[in-house]
Amino acid sequence: MRILLVEDEATLAIPLSDALQEQGHEITHIADGAAALAWLSSNLVDIVVSDIRLPHGDGMQVLRRARQLQPPAEVLIMTGFASVEQAVDALKLGAYNYLQKPFTTDAFLGHIGKICELCELHNELNTMRMAALDDVLLSGKSLEISSVNNRLQEWADKDLTVLITGQSGTGKERSARALHQLSSRSDLPFVAVSCAAIPEALFEGELFGYRKGAFSGADADHPGLLKSVMGGVLFLDDIDDIPLNLQPKLLRVLQESEYTRLGDTSTQKFRGRVVAASKQSLRAMADSGDFREDLFHRLNVLNIELPKLNSRVDDIPHLLADLLKRWDAEGCYSVSSSAMKQLATYGWPGNVRELENSLRRAMVLSGRARVLRIEHFMPETLQDGVAVDGDLIGLREITARAETEAILNALEITTGRKAKAAELLGITRKVLWSKMNELGLDQSK
Repeated sequence: MRILLVEDEATLAIPLSDALQEQGHEITHIADGAAALAWLSSNLVDIVVSDIRLPHGDGMQVLRRARQLQPPAEVLIMTGFASVEQAVDALKLGAYNYLQKPFTTDAFLGHIGKICELCELHNELNTMRMAALDDVLLSGKSLEISSVNNRLQEWADKDLTVLITGQSGTGKERSARALHQLSSRSDLPFVAVSCAAIPEALFEGELFGYRKGAFSGADADHPGLLKSVMGGVLFLDDIDDIPLNLQPKLLRVLQESEYTRLGDTSTQKFRGRVVAASKQSLRAMADSGDFREDLFHRLNVLNIELPKLNSRVDDIPHLLADLLKRWDAEGCYSVSSSAMKQLATYGWPGNVRELENSLRRAMVLSGRARVLRIEHFMPETLQDGVAVDGDLIGLREITARAETEAILNALEITTGRKAKAAELLGITRKVLWSKMNELGLDQSK
């Protein structure tokens, strides 16, 4: 452990430093309060051991500074008999414990040992927390995505509406879920509403709910999606597709935290946080009259703009590593270095979603191969060809190579039984026969 010892009495400081060094700790000894404060301003340390009474300062100041470090240091206070009351006050400020002088070296080392155990536990918990964050936050190390992740962590517990903008496939829903999972609302519902998927005629009833008999077919009361949020997060995906005539009612939810079900006269209270996502610029839509200006401002309290994948191609290896953890739990597959380089040159109009789909397809088309090559990924929109092993080949040939390899591997695994091979490939035996004929594969085997 890195330990700072702040003690002006050399007769005590020297034996304590020697005892700590013998146990393998890295020791810095400072005999002055002001010097200790200056040192802590530019250095990190695991443990601070400080006397309360010091020249040019006191241990209480050292304690405060040590606890302000990120991560905070554990502090052991040493005190004479007359300062016990002050030492108790130090515990209230976050000190681990205090030792009343005089004390034995064994007693001192016993306290240090317990603090070391506590530090190791904190480190383990921090490692687990960072691993959990990796699962929640967006993948990548680029400045663009790091900025997004910082905002997600900073704004997770802000009780304010968030508008997430970005092209399809950039991770808008994952960002919204991160805001939810990182917040104190994480044990409450996350209700996702696709504004593009619900027909306009049904939208109001689904979102706000309705009373029995409110319209033809309303055979029972329906609480609505707003009711199901129950203090959690309401995620309005594709908010740019919400019908214009329903926008005033949504505005009321944001302004007054209340709404009225269809066929009802009494108001309902909305409890929860609203996060919205748009694939278009709501500012531009508001300027053109396709989106209410006042609703735009209510939604755009905090704004996160997600970058396109082709603007952060250095993140592709990180993304693929995380996607392989999700879809290849046993760790069977890897991506060749040449494929990794070529994937970075592709435009990825579908962004991260297209990359994920391409990886899943590559795992299927690779057959028994465990190193995924560029022809396994086969981006359909790459009409001008892809360089494979130094040669430029077209999409048709890439497809033929991949299909041939997949069929031959399936036949090998099933010892030539075509019905089983077709089942393994997820196609009918008729389609398999047709494909083998098209590819010129020997049907007699």
